Amino acid sequence: MKEENQILKQTIDEFCEKELDEKKIESTGITVKITELLASQGFLGAVIPGKYSGSELDNTSYQIILEETARYSPSVAMKIFVLNSLYYPSVEGTSEEYSLEAAASGKLNVAVDFINNSSELKENAGKLSGTLKNILGLNADKIVLFNGNTSIVNEPFKTNVRDFMGFRGIQFGDVELSHSAKLLDRNNRRSEIMEKAYGAVNAIALGMISEALKKAIDYTSVRKAFGNYLKDFEPISFRLSRFRATESVLRNALYSNVDPYYTFNVAMEAMVEIARYSVNTHGGYGYFQDFGVEKFYRDAIVMKSIFYGNEELKKLADHVYSEKINFV
Repeated sequence: MKEENQILKQTIDEFCEKELDEKKIESTGITVKITELLASQGFLGAVIPGKYSGSELDNTSYQIILEETARYSPSVAMKIFVLNSLYYPSVEGTSEEYSLEAAASGKLNVAVDFINNSSELKENAGKLSGTLKNILGLNADKIVLFNGNTSIVNEPFKTNVRDFMGFRGIQFGDVELSHSAKLLDRNNRRSEIMEKAYGAVNAIALGMISEALKKAIDYTSVRKAFGNYLKDFEPISFRLSRFRATESVLRNALYSNVDPYYTFNVAMEAMVEIARYSVNTHGGYGYFQDFGVEKFYRDAIVMKSIFYGNEELKKLADHVYSEKINFV
C-alpha cells in the first residue's frame, strides 16, 4: 500500500476511534451530528465529483474508507456505500444529478431499493402505489427504485419501522407509496450497478473480518480455561491463524488487480465464517453487546443474504466460462 494510502488509513482510524461510538450507533442510530462529521471528512462524497462537493477519490482510497469505517461501525460503512456505490451511479447523467451536492454535504438523506427490486409496486400514469418493502434508510428524502426501469421518488414518505437483525444504526422497514415517480433510465440498472459495486462490498466485508478476528485473537490471548489461555489450545490457535491468512490474502487481492468476482465470492463466505467463530471464541459473552463482536455476526449474515446467493454464483460461473450457461 502506498504511503499516501497508509496516511489515509491512519487518519480514518483516528477519526473513527474518536467519533464513532459503536454501542451508541447500534442503539440510537447514525445521528445528524455523525452524518455532518462524515460529510466534513469527505467520506459521504468519497467518489462523487468535486463539482458536487464530493472528494472525487480514486477507487483504492474509497475502499480504504469503507474497510476502516466497517471495523468500527458496519452501519456507517453501509451508509457511505449506498450513497457512493448505488445512489451516485443511479442518478449520474440524469436530471437528479444535482442532488449529489446536498447528499455529499450531509443535508440530504438518500436510499436505494437494492434488496427488493420494487417488483410488487403498481404503476398507473407514472404514479407508483403499494408497499415498498425492506428499505435500509427509512429517513431518506429520496429513494431510487428499480421497478422495470430505474426511477426515483421524493418525500414525504409514510414509513413503518421494523426491527432488523443487522445494520441497526440505519432505520429499516417499509414505505407506503402513492407517489409520482421520475424516470431516470428506461432500463432496470440494478444488476449493472450492483456488479460494479463488488469491490466496495468486498471492502466492507474485509473491515468486518478484520475487526471480528482482532477481537477473537485479543480475547483468546487473555481468557483462560482449565488453567491455560484459550490461544494455547491447538484447534483455536490453528483456526484463528488460518483466518488471519485468509484476511491477508483478501486484503492483497482487494487492493490489486485480482478479478473482483473471485474476491467477492471468497469474502462473502469468509465474512460469515470468521464472524461466527469470533462470537464462539467469546463463549456466552460473545452474545453481549458490551464485547462488540455480536454485531459483526449479525451484519455478516445480513450482508450475505443481501448481496450473495445463487444468482451471484450463476454470474460467477458465466464469468469463468466466458459465456452464458444453461443451468439444469
